[in-house]
Amino acid sequence: MQWLEPLVKDFCLNQRAILSTKTSKFSECSKPFSVGIVSIVFLCAVFVAKADEQKSASRLDWLPYDQLTLEQQKATRGICAGAYVHPPFINRVYGQTTEVLADQAEYQQNGDIILEGRVSANSEKMRIFSDKAKLSNDRSQLTTQGNIVVRQPNALILGDEGLFNQQSQQMDIKNAEYLIYANHFRGKAGRLQHTDTGLVVIEDGYYTSCSPNDNSWRLVGSEIELNNGTGFGTATHARLELGGVPVFYWPYLKFPIDSRRHTGLLYPSISLGSEGVDEYGQPLYLNLAPNYDATISPYWYRNRGTLLNTELRYLLPSDHFGTFNYGFLDKDPLLNDKRRELVSFQGGGHIAPSWIYKVDYSKVSDDDYMRSFESDFDSANTTKLNQLAETQYSTAHWTYLARVQGFQELNDQLTDAQRVYYKLPELQANAAYSADAWRWGSDNQTVRFYKPITDDSAQAGSVSATGAINWGTGLQAQRTHIAPFIGYRQDWLWGFIEGKVKAGFSQYQLTGQPDEVAATQQSLVPTYSLDSGLFFERDFSLFDQSYVQTLEPRMLMVYSPAVEQASQPLFDTTEYDFDNNQLFRDSRFAGLDRQGDLQKVALGITSRFIDDSSGRELLTLSLGQALYLKNRTVTLSSTPYSDNTQLGYQHTRPVSPLVGAVTYDPLSWLTLSASRQWNTDRSAFALERQEEKITATHPSGISFLLRHTKNYSGCALTDDCADGVKKPFDETGDFGLTAPLTDQWRMFAIARRDFVKGDYKEAIAGLEYESCCWMIRIAKHQYYTDDDNSKPDAFQNKTRLQLVLKGFGGIGKKEPYTRSKEFIPGYNPLFN
Repeated sequence: MQWLEPLVKDFCLNQRAILSTKTSKFSECSKPFSVGIVSIVFLCAVFVAKADEQKSASRLDWLPYDQLTLEQQKATRGICAGAYVHPPFINRVYGQTTEVLADQAEYQQNGDIILEGRVSANSEKMRIFSDKAKLSNDRSQLTTQGNIVVRQPNALILGDEGLFNQQSQQMDIKNAEYLIYANHFRGKAGRLQHTDTGLVVIEDGYYTSCSPNDNSWRLVGSEIELNNGTGFGTATHARLELGGVPVFYWPYLKFPIDSRRHTGLLYPSISLGSEGVDEYGQPLYLNLAPNYDATISPYWYRNRGTLLNTELRYLLPSDHFGTFNYGFLDKDPLLNDKRRELVSFQGGGHIAPSWIYKVDYSKVSDDDYMRSFESDFDSANTTKLNQLAETQYSTAHWTYLARVQGFQELNDQLTDAQRVYYKLPELQANAAYSADAWRWGSDNQTVRFYKPITDDSAQAGSVSATGAINWGTGLQAQRTHIAPFIGYRQDWLWGFIEGKVKAGFSQYQLTGQPDEVAATQQSLVPTYSLDSGLFFERDFSLFDQSYVQTLEPRMLMVYSPAVEQASQPLFDTTEYDFDNNQLFRDSRFAGLDRQGDLQKVALGITSRFIDDSSGRELLTLSLGQALYLKNRTVTLSSTPYSDNTQLGYQHTRPVSPLVGAVTYDPLSWLTLSASRQWNTDRSAFALERQEEKITATHPSGISFLLRHTKNYSGCALTDDCADGVKKPFDETGDFGLTAPLTDQWRMFAIARRDFVKGDYKEAIAGLEYESCCWMIRIAKHQYYTDDDNSKPDAFQNKTRLQLVLKGFGGIGKKEPYTRSKEFIPGYNPLFN
């Protein structure tokens, strides 16, 4: 039947034949002949309708996808069946001059000019075409009739009758069809006006951003005004139609028509549960000024009532910026009608070119606020809120910092002894100088540590017979730390050497300490280090491809003696977990309450394989281990650890774990990496920690992350597991994937699994769809609001929906989708 299509198409379209005849004429025809005639009539109707659609689309400068250039096709991203292609706007007329042309012109007695046949009026920014026209006697007004076409640099208007005023730039067109290229807007109007103030007024019409012959959505109104100056549109007696079905009605509606910030309603937030709508929020955005705005967001919760969130943002000269948030729910029926509140502020700026400040303050009414109202596992499991203000001033060689910092801990089970200390205040003065290969300076700090007593568990400190110190709950302190240093580094093409000497002096003035502990505590700990490395490389070929291989051995020697520090309290110090980074550090501790007691030689080697033509690093291999010259006796405890414990073993083992890592980039968009830590002390290559990761960002749009980490339990390290099985005490997996299913459909998914507990801490799966004029995204979001999965309501299961009508607005909540960006490399939601 393919041979029939061009014949029927030619018969129907070129000849415009009308198949009408008397029924009696065919009454004696055979049935197959009758069916053939009906088929031809049907095919004619299809081809004529299709041709009419193509003609209607081409009138609006629409080109089908297969007629676009490669560059134009790329711009559509495959989501549109074509594109509006603006013909070049070439004009020979400039300034206030208007050129009027026609096949015939008749001069009237009153001075008017009647024009007929291929009429055109060309000015600097407009070209008008019609069948007939009348030019007024003062030559300021042009009245047109028949097949009106108006072209402007960013607009196309078609109509039956038109009135144009050159002086005021007014325009009035009846039965108009219009297109705005930049915004992808088109529509029809019984009457379309362009006023002298620049407004576009559409009477008895509609507008949409959909392609021709597609009215997936459109805004219909008795009067629609589009103001490109303000970026707003207004409509009276407006209704929103989806697929031709009215879904909303507004007596009056104001909406944005471009990407500028405007006061108005943002996307509503809808969360669906088993009983229907569980949450509904309607943010209102207030564009108060170019440099500050506000968002007021009432959120309705089925079981809690209405939470009101308010956000105020500002940006002032000299880069002063800030965001203030306040949220409250007057009475929460799930918490004995308690008032729930949150207040937070994050901001900063420059007081002077070298003087900055920063504020980060958050406070909530109760410990469960984050679990009740946050929308992901990490936020819901926040354990403390930061309350910080600091300022910093820098010169060429000195940096000065003043800070106050406190915390709100979100755990009512903590005693005062378990709570963290505030820094009220912390002062720093750090110096750094250099000359040639030499560097010297000093890091200086003084901090007052303060902890408020909030419960009735106040206890006096004591010292046990074994020397273990119980600091009690009333301990306060002023810690002063001075650490001068001097170093020398020399680099060559074949290697480097760096030597450094530093001395850390700490002094504590204690109050509220046990009677057996002196109020003043001091320690002076020197640290000597020598870091060196060599660099070798060779060229080689493999399968006719040139490569460069490097060999980079490195050695770090550290000597820092063990100085008694058991009588110094712990305020902000922890011991580093061992990993690849720790191998070449010259300190065991993060913080200043403990120093030194490290005598080691760290050895490592790295080899890189580099593509000589592109410079891309294809393969990286590294291996390293530290040899300890003595046991570590300075610990976070006031007494030594038992040898048969994991901590005790870590401080007496003669060698560190052997760490190995490999990173392989077989393709420019694919990276595979793995790392291992082995215990070579108690047994041959007993695994202590492992991690594997695959990341990909394919040009086709496929991106994914797969990561697995495992840490083995203490008995595995000490090799005394009761059942002989070395079980992991921590094992997690992260997964993220986004992939285009078609040009318009894309899926995304993330998951975080705790293999030890056997559950998923968080999971999201969803779909995104984008067409020329609308986008939709739906996701299933599951997460725990508490690390203790047994708590009531700890598990949350929500369905999130977002719908955006391009050029109008939408509904939906974006948290699951921005959350996905943290797991999927290169993932950018189709819309935010």
